[in-house]
Amino acid sequence: MQSSWKPLDLPAVDVARLRRGAAVQTRYFFADSVPGSKATVVRIQKDKHGNYWVRCNYGKNLSGQSLLKWMTADALAHS
Repeated sequence: MQSSWKPLDLPAVDVARLRRGAAVQTRYFFADSVPGSKATVVRIQKDKHGNYWVRCNYGKNLSGQSLLKWMTADALAHS
């Protein structure tokens, strides 16, 4: 299926520089997050296959609940 959102032409985050509280943005459509969406890093985790996953806070919804999503590190860029 073709995405209607164009990916951003930005390099993926450098996991070695990634820290809690860092500002990131989504590079391509992933986990219902559109390219360009800005977030704050909450947590970084490495799975048993060596892939890095980043817990991102995309702000709050109208009810005041945080919009948290797990994203792969390659889906994110520094903002």
